[in-house]
Parts: sequence; C-alpha cells; structure tokens
Amino acid sequence: MITETAALIPASPGTTRQLTRHVWGKGNPGPRVHVQAALHADEMPGAIVAWHLMGLLDRAEAEGRIMGEIGVVPLANPIGLGQWVQNKPQGRQDLDSMRNFNRGYPDLAALLGDDLDWRLTDDPAQNLTLIRQAFLAALDRAPVQGEVDDLRLRLMRWSAVADHVLDLHCDHVALLHFYASGLRPADTDLFGRATGAALALVQDVSGGNAFDEAHTAPWRDLALRYGDRHPIPPGCFSTTVEYRGQADVADATAATDAARLMAFLGAIGAVRGEPAPAHPPAPEYPLGGAAEAFAPQGGIVTWVHAPGAMVTAGETVAHVSDPVTRRRLPVPAPTTALMFRREMSPSCLAGQSLCHVAGHDILRQGHLL
Repeated sequence: MITETAALIPASPGTTRQLTRHVWGKGNPGPRVHVQAALHADEMPGAIVAWHLMGLLDRAEAEGRIMGEIGVVPLANPIGLGQWVQNKPQGRQDLDSMRNFNRGYPDLAALLGDDLDWRLTDDPAQNLTLIRQAFLAALDRAPVQGEVDDLRLRLMRWSAVADHVLDLHCDHVALLHFYASGLRPADTDLFGRATGAALALVQDVSGGNAFDEAHTAPWRDLALRYGDRHPIPPGCFSTTVEYRGQADVADATAATDAARLMAFLGAIGAVRGEPAPAHPPAPEYPLGGAAEAFAPQGGIVTWVHAPGAMVTAGETVAHVSDPVTRRRLPVPAPTTALMFRREMSPSCLAGQSLCHVAGHDILRQGHLL
C-alpha cells in the first residue's frame, strides 16, 4: 500500500488542507477501482466501512491477492470535516457558498469539446484509453475557482480513469440502497448481489452532476456523439451507496459491509480469493419513480411506518401534531411503493419533505435529486 496526498489551494492566508488516498496494487493490470467516503462530511457510516475495508485490503495485499489497482479516499472532504456549528457537524454543504459538496462536478464530455474528433479509432479498447487520457488533460486545464472547486477536481483526477467508482454515503434513516446509471446493468446487478442492498435507484441522468454521475454521463454523451462512427465502451460503473442512516455507525455492521465490498472486488477481478456475492439482486426502481411525502403543517412528527414498509397510495405513513392548535394531520403516501428513507428530526416545518417511497411508475422528470 502506498499513500498519496494532494494539498488543496488555501481558502485564506495561513490555512491549508489536504486529501489523502491509500492505494493497493498501484500499476497492476487488473481493474482500477476508486472508493471514497464522507464526501458529505457529516455522514460517517461509509467512513467506518472504508476503515474496515482498508484492513481487509491490507490482508489481501500481504497474501498476494490484489490483482487490480484499488484507491481508497477514506475522508473525501477535509473542508466539510472542519465545519462545525454548536458542536454539530455541517458537512453536507459548503458554508461559504451553501453549495452541496456532491453536486456540480465537471462535465467531462463538455470539457473535452472537439478534442476527440480526429483521434478515435475502430478499436473500443484503444478508445477507452484515449478518452481517459483526454479526461485527465481536460481536468488539468479546467479553471479552479476556490478551494471547493479544487477539491472536486482533485477527486476527479484520482477517479476519472477508474473502471469502478464507489462513493460511500448514508441517508437520515434508511435502508441500505444505492444509485446507479443504466450504463452497465450487469455491474448494477452484481453490486446489489454483493452488498445485499434493499433497492437500487437507476437513472441515466438525474441532474446536478453528482460525483457518481460525473463518471457515467460522459460515456453516455460520447457514445451519443460518436457511436455511429466509433465504438465507445461504457467506460465506468459508478454508484452512490447509501449505508443506511446517519446513526448506523457500528463496527460489526461496518465489518460485514466491508466484507461484502470485498466480494464485489473479487467478482470484478480486482482481488482474488474472495467469496462470491451471496445475495439476490437488489430490486431496481427508476429514480423518477421515487416520490416524496410532505408535511401538511409544522409540528412534531410521529411515524406509522418505518423504512422497509410497502405502503399504498393515500395510506398514512406519519402524523404531524401541532400542540398549540391541538391539530393532528396525517401524512399520506404519494403512491403505492416501498418506503426506503425518512427524515431523522422529530420536528418539521410546513411543506417539508419527510420521506421517500420508491415505485415502478415514473412520476417525475428533469432534476431528480
């Protein structure tokens, strides 16, 4: 294992932060995998999974079983990690700009412009290499406007050449689930079977250019542009993994999750000698079929159903009580679907989103995040 660091540009005089990546199998010919955790720096379940995963990778390396190149960024957001208000972490958004740390990643296909017009060939493997080289060159010349932009670009430089990108997150209170594009369905199926996820939310373009989509949408866009003339392979499987809820931080659970990630790494050939994935595929739902239930008034939320419940349209999933007016109102399910996540706070504002359910019917279009 080798350790690499990248210093971010200072946000103000006398300050500096750095990113750290640990790499197993540097330069190996097998699949390249990028794993990162805590991009939303107040989400620790993925970070403790990464901790246990690194121990398993150490053992695999000592036994000579690392076949690919596996990079792990265990804490991917040093900016957010330093943002605390009244002893509470505030790591989801940059407090200066209020931009979400997991939105607005570079559009690699747009950055390339016409760079590939005269370089692509009839060999998909050669095109894969050419495109990845072009991605890195485009990232190197991309403008940097502040520390947050530098963070995004440096993470992308580490991940843009990977075959598989795993971004470890969590929700408020939730089932284990993940987001993926439709670009590589066999990998989506495999990842669900390895992790035991309760569901997968699949969408080619969900809007906002989150970290995972910044690695899949460019391959889709390049195939649409050049595919009638040159073979463009689906160059990356990328996923955002929601490791349940923010309070789900426990060594036993994380160790199990890390072992399941090792099963995935074994199945794609990055590590040998791992047990095969042992779970059924995750049920897949379109992200456009995920709908929200909203608070009918401000007040105190009491839940009728928990994540994992199948609910029918109009069924009460929670109540919101206003002790001042003594009025209690039901929160109806927006459609017949699986309730997979809810908010953590027991209080709410009027009109606030309280939970999400996932169904097979497309209910939303456009910006889905």
